[in-house]
Amino acid sequence: MTNKHLFVAFFLASMAIWVLSGNLSSEPVSADVQTSRELSAQIRHVRGIKSLAGEQEVFLKVRGQTKPNRVVQVKSEIAGKIEALPGEKGTRVEKGQLLCRIAVDARRNEYRQALAELQSSQLEFDGFVDLKERGLQSEVLLAKARAALEQSKTRAKHAQLALEKTEIFAPFTGVVDMQFVEVGDFLSPGETCVSLMEVNPILVFGQVAEKNIEQIAVDDRVDVNLITNQTLTGKVSYIGYSPDMKTRTFPVEVTVENPGVAVRAGLTAEMRVPVGVESAHLISPASMVLDDEGEVGVKIVDSSSRVRFRSVTVVGESPAGVFVSGLPDEIDLITVGHEEVFEGQEVILDLTPLVALAKQ
Repeated sequence: MTNKHLFVAFFLASMAIWVLSGNLSSEPVSADVQTSRELSAQIRHVRGIKSLAGEQEVFLKVRGQTKPNRVVQVKSEIAGKIEALPGEKGTRVEKGQLLCRIAVDARRNEYRQALAELQSSQLEFDGFVDLKERGLQSEVLLAKARAALEQSKTRAKHAQLALEKTEIFAPFTGVVDMQFVEVGDFLSPGETCVSLMEVNPILVFGQVAEKNIEQIAVDDRVDVNLITNQTLTGKVSYIGYSPDMKTRTFPVEVTVENPGVAVRAGLTAEMRVPVGVESAHLISPASMVLDDEGEVGVKIVDSSSRVRFRSVTVVGESPAGVFVSGLPDEIDLITVGHEEVFEGQEVILDLTPLVALAKQ
């Protein structure tokens, strides 16, 4: 046998001895240890926080819009041609400011004539009284003189009012919204000269569902957010007693001071009406999930380290997150990995803050 053949035989014998010694010395793995390793590999790790509930003011949100406190169609009580229109459309006017002027025509002369007749009737009546006191006048003639005097007073008053009504003044401070006539137009009694609206204070009008209407009271403070990003504060001034039969909602009005007339009528608004205080958790919206039935909620870990879904109701918002109710006062909330675990699944919850992990 050559040296090469001896080397190969020696190498194969050594390998056989090494393999046999390994099989004899290794201990078999038990079934329990194998199962434990498999279960450990199946338990999912999630990250979360320990959340404590606190008292949070609850608001009822009501969609609505702004509207004038009142709108009046300023109408003429007499007939005549329009001579002047100081209250043009879009003009801000003060109470008592001239809006429309109607031609006087013969009204001033009729008033002067009525005053002269009144003076004559007064003198005649005074003469009858003097004669009656001296026994030279009968009671019947004195009564007729008194009646003539009262008629003269009535005619004079009518003539005075007709003259005064040639000028139409603003009944309150506001803004001329519509102008229905022009200078030179003929205005009949009962026809509208201008439309005047009061926007200070201004109203915010909305509809509240019947299930929430008892939560609101007159004089409640209300925060109002407008579509123009303006923020206002007012008070509930009116709550309707009769609902809209189609929507089953009640009208609610909030009065807001508007001294600079910065807020216009017709703007979309959202009212936040405080309706009480509830125990709520402040959480990130990203922690919220939907269950198989479409319920909004969160996933927590119970005392047995198992995942539980709990439905929640959003009762408020803040820059730090949302306030939700419907949970126990203290919970272990899953914040990372909640979308990958299911109800009843055993998990390992890590409560280490992410900031602490970043420093490691």
